[in-house]
Amino acid sequence: MALIVTITGSPTAPSRTDAVVDHVARRAAVRGHQVQAITLRDLPAEPLLRADPTAPAVADAVAAIERADAVIVGTPVYRASFSGLLKAFLDLLPRDALSGKAVLPLVTGGSLAHALVGDYALAPVLRSLQPAYVGGGRFVLAEQVRLHEGGGAVLAPEVLAALGAVASAFVARLEGRPAEAAAPATDRPAEVTARVVPVDDPVLRPLLEELQVEYGTRYARDSVNERLVEVPVTDFDAPHGAFVVLERAGVVVAGGAIRRREPGVAEVKRMWTAHHARRQGLGRRVLQELEEQARRLGYHRIFLTTGPRQPEARGLYLAAGYAPQFDLHADPEELGHLAFEKPLVTSVQTLAS
Repeated sequence: MALIVTITGSPTAPSRTDAVVDHVARRAAVRGHQVQAITLRDLPAEPLLRADPTAPAVADAVAAIERADAVIVGTPVYRASFSGLLKAFLDLLPRDALSGKAVLPLVTGGSLAHALVGDYALAPVLRSLQPAYVGGGRFVLAEQVRLHEGGGAVLAPEVLAALGAVASAFVARLEGRPAEAAAPATDRPAEVTARVVPVDDPVLRPLLEELQVEYGTRYARDSVNERLVEVPVTDFDAPHGAFVVLERAGVVVAGGAIRRREPGVAEVKRMWTAHHARRQGLGRRVLQELEEQARRLGYHRIFLTTGPRQPEARGLYLAAGYAPQFDLHADPEELGHLAFEKPLVTSVQTLAS
């Protein structure tokens, strides 16, 4: 697997640039690639200003880049260009520092007027260091990244989709495989079908990888929940559990699972919709399929939790008739996990009512 070094040139913390770079790096890490981060504001200032690559911390950063197979470079826009901190670091690198490496530039800024800074200011400097390839990169508006105190960030849906496409193409190139083709634009998308799959089915890989990336980005923690190991994977096997996926044109676009929480009560886990397929009602469809599976397995009630930084999930569960087990007016960050419950009405009960 490849060694990917990230370079972030924001002088401030917390930083939207850091969050964007971290999100893309996580997408590479879940594929098994090693990631090493260089945060330029943490390097000693005097060697950077003097272009002195011999200072120990600077020398370590340069050595990391020399070892890397690929480099992700992130910067905010200042005065219609990339940051001076990044420029100072790039200036002290050897002329062939990026030789043979794939490079991906990522830029954040407060206005779309600066959307081409990556193409016309940063990319030429990167190319002067003789990389094998400079990816198309991405510009992200600052307002599309909401930072949380203590770490973590929520990215707007359109940013998730754009960064997902950029990261997928970049990682595919590192792995020597073709990038996934974008779904063709159509007024009538292919029909979505549902099916139950075993927990070891390879079709679950993108679902599980994206969940880890999204949880890691939003909460910036390395807990059992973010690593998806808080419950045994066998909990999702029959006869007490089930994993359901939705497929469109043979591609998994959403999914979720149930497990036995207690006698008669199922718990929903692993709810996910692909970044490019959101706002299409797929989450509601997954819930309906999981509820049906829970009825077939003999459950009479269904339970689930979501995190305080997942307002989309909270809205989905409320709209689907799940009763909140918490004060809706309280600060979600103070509550932590938000619990919901719903009775499962059988066909007999429906006719009787």
